Amino acid sequence: MDKKTEMALRNRSKALQSEPTTEAATLASVTLPATPVTQPPSGWWMYHGDPEHTGFVSDSELSSASVASASFTTLHSIQLAGPVLSVPAVTDGFVYVGLANYQQAQGGNGGALHKIDIETGQIVNTFAWDLGCDPRDAHSFTGMGCTPAVVNGRVYFGAFNGKFYCLDQETLAELWFTDMRQEDILHNQPITNMAGVDMGAPPAVMWSSPVVSADGTKVYVGCGEGENPQLFSFVFCLDTATGNVNWIFCTNKFTTNQDNQPNFLPAPVLQGTVPSIFTPVKDSPIVMGSSVWGSIAYDKDLHRLYCSTGNQQPEPNASWQWNGVWPPPPFTPELKSLGYSNGVLSLDADTGDFKAFFQVPPESNYRPSDGDIDLGGAPILFKWNAGQTNEKKVVGVGCKNGSFFVLDADTLTLQKYRQLLPFQMLPDGTMTWIETVDRHPNPADGTLSPHLTNEYSNSVPNENFSGVFNTGAIYPGSSDKPQTISPRVFLAMGGPNYHSASPGIDYETTPFMRAIDAMSLADVWPMAGNPLKYIKTSRMDPNINTEVGMYTSAGESGLSSPAIVNDVVFCTTSKISIYAFDVRDGTLLWNADLGMQTDGYNGGYGYCLGPAIWKNYVVAGALVFGGEGGGVLNIYGLSPSQ
Repeated sequence: MDKKTEMALRNRSKALQSEPTTEAATLASVTLPATPVTQPPSGWWMYHGDPEHTGFVSDSELSSASVASASFTTLHSIQLAGPVLSVPAVTDGFVYVGLANYQQAQGGNGGALHKIDIETGQIVNTFAWDLGCDPRDAHSFTGMGCTPAVVNGRVYFGAFNGKFYCLDQETLAELWFTDMRQEDILHNQPITNMAGVDMGAPPAVMWSSPVVSADGTKVYVGCGEGENPQLFSFVFCLDTATGNVNWIFCTNKFTTNQDNQPNFLPAPVLQGTVPSIFTPVKDSPIVMGSSVWGSIAYDKDLHRLYCSTGNQQPEPNASWQWNGVWPPPPFTPELKSLGYSNGVLSLDADTGDFKAFFQVPPESNYRPSDGDIDLGGAPILFKWNAGQTNEKKVVGVGCKNGSFFVLDADTLTLQKYRQLLPFQMLPDGTMTWIETVDRHPNPADGTLSPHLTNEYSNSVPNENFSGVFNTGAIYPGSSDKPQTISPRVFLAMGGPNYHSASPGIDYETTPFMRAIDAMSLADVWPMAGNPLKYIKTSRMDPNINTEVGMYTSAGESGLSSPAIVNDVVFCTTSKISIYAFDVRDGTLLWNADLGMQTDGYNGGYGYCLGPAIWKNYVVAGALVFGGEGGGVLNIYGLSPSQ
């Protein structure tokens, strides 16, 4: 922010403090009409398709037969003036996709959201912004990294400039924006969350994709930064018509034995006008960090929000050493997550009141030395024993430590969990770690893919780069004849491919996507070998390139959110590729490359964070090498001639 703008904001704040009645009354009268309440649109209108983030679509002609046929093809490949680091939204015949950096912004320093006709591939509208003097994201991104929510004639999204926008769906004209990083008293937002930024620390941003309440009146989003130990993190509830703040919940827990209350905010962020609904808290929190990275899930029946949280600041004690005893101790004080970090937080959707919290247990880690175990993806909501008398609504969530958890939707008590990373069977029948999975080198060692023993990795606290970094998709099951298909969850495996410890995943042992039963969490696709790996089945079409699969491309990881349409599950990877598998047994139906990876010291760098599905179309955007700005959006579907 430039000095002139900063002074104007400060003057506005002082004016409101000295004469609150006159100006506040004037501002309150300048509001937009109430947002109409309608049924949610069809298609992929928000992150992962719906507020429960199921990632499942059924109103489509796409199937295992049609996707495997010659009629399924690339319809459009659109070069964009910047990389895509999110899943697009697709509804009413248009794609809404944001750019992480926009080359056409002033100095190439800004962002954009495009509206694209899905039939023609033409960009019909663009909303763009310049970053100016505002700080960039921790990764030098200047645009946006979330999926917009497109509902009731409006488009909602948060950006890396700390602002949350509402646009007209037809024209992409700006209707309002609320500043989440700096005080915006016009919208009842009192927080200035900028500590350490002027010293080079990363600013508070919104990676979290917004979710809208069932009545269309409220929109929810997380804002924070887990790598700046001086910043606080929050969940915001805004009025969809005006952008005014209804309530704010701080995800930095203030005291050990008492849960936070909504609208109780840390005193350091309240530098100006404080509306009467907010209460300053002078106590320092247990830990900082604890940002909500993934999209917030929403359950209209319980009227509950589910927010996955990330790492704490400061990180746990790095001096811990494993004693070599297997299994590792269930409680490791030095590596224990604190506060509301590394877990799932449940809040009342109307009031923001605390309802429950689940924290990832250390014993669920792949290695006992795993730390910084973010939940970067969103929770998903589904039913156990659907249609039966003992039906139970549950929350599923994957973790960077490699585990998938199933929680009671009301209490967040743990029902079941499964470690998804592979183990090796020893001659005596016991299971042990695989040395090339989740390697933990000394942080000072920059060696690329170092050879490390299990004993060494288990003794050095470090991140797990092989686990689940994004959101799973739930297939509800089918009783169609001749084959009944059980409900199952699909989760992409592996994180970023730019770190030296392990660029991507160990592709020879670890699949870039897991397929597990929604009840037992056991693998549902055929497996064989030691370690167990998914195998090709007799249903594999011999005309398809069978060399392309889950264990053939060095370092290829998921880092993405799978998407399901009828009996087909799509998954994108860091290669940068998109695959379609039969949900029954993993038969590879189709695959394509979106582009080339950029050059990097580990051999390549690129992203595609997952596909979106609308009707007979599949859409995916990516960060790729070349093009107008390192970004591409591909639209796949059934050929019009077929």
